[in-house]
Amino acid sequence: MILHPLARCSRMGVLLRDRTSIGIGGTAERFYTPESVDEMRQVLKHLRAQGLEPFILGGGCNTLFPDRPFSRPILATEKLRGLSVREPRLYVEAGVRLDTLIRVAIESGLSGLEMFIGIPGTVGGAVTMNAGGGPGGGDEFGTLVRTLYCLHPETSELVSMPGSQIEWGYRSARLDGLVVAAAELELAPGDTPALRQLAREFMHRKAAVQPLTSSSAGCIFKNPPGFTAGKLIDEAGLKGERIGGAVVSTRHGNFIINEGGKASSGDILALIERIRDLVWSKFRVRLDLEIVVAEDRPAVSRGGREAAGAEWERRKDALTTHA
Repeated sequence: MILHPLARCSRMGVLLRDRTSIGIGGTAERFYTPESVDEMRQVLKHLRAQGLEPFILGGGCNTLFPDRPFSRPILATEKLRGLSVREPRLYVEAGVRLDTLIRVAIESGLSGLEMFIGIPGTVGGAVTMNAGGGPGGGDEFGTLVRTLYCLHPETSELVSMPGSQIEWGYRSARLDGLVVAAAELELAPGDTPALRQLAREFMHRKAAVQPLTSSSAGCIFKNPPGFTAGKLIDEAGLKGERIGGAVVSTRHGNFIINEGGKASSGDILALIERIRDLVWSKFRVRLDLEIVVAEDRPAVSRGGREAAGAEWERRKDALTTHA
């Protein structure tokens, strides 16, 4: 029997609760783990030819899946682990975990990543969410991106663009359908022993205020302008609030814990709505989600991809196509 060339990176019935830090999720009907950027391009092209747009999964550290089976194809970047030092730059693929990236940078005497210590995600997620590090999360990952390598929303071709051409926002990056494949980061020379000590200090501060050893999806809400979400939740008296197995952390109000692994997706979502409603009623402040609630919408219109492609056609001077 002749297998489809993508069969080796495709599986069925993968338990999504084992792929997320919060430990929640049903089974994935189709789960792809490409081992190279080119294989990722082939998977994307194959799915799009069927009118399907996959859910892109990185480290699963800010993602909430439904409890039921998930029919939308999932493309996981976990095997895209290419990493090379080109001082003072690092080329790194989307699936490299941030702790690995930070360790390599520090041991190579490169500074700029140590404040992101303790974020358990991947490079692809850090780019897509413009991850924040340091005290208060004020240092943003996007400032380090010199060049971004992505797959085009319509053609699935590998393209690159300067990081300076990306519209970086608070916990967001305007990518208009581009799928992150890799990035080249611009760092600064540093002293390895001093960087190790700085990373330890950042980690110590984070561990003192965040429930790092509990099952969670990280910060649930973005900080509203002029406020911090955790403080609002605390002042609303919601620490320790629970629905089913979901409980607001008593250490940091912006974390919801899957206590004892017993919470359902429905528990988490119901608790989120309770928090939003109470914070609004007390302070008239709206809380927007920082986590990603995965939508099970397996089909996407060709028009949607064409619209994203048209946007990049208008901005084509920013893109370089790679064979």
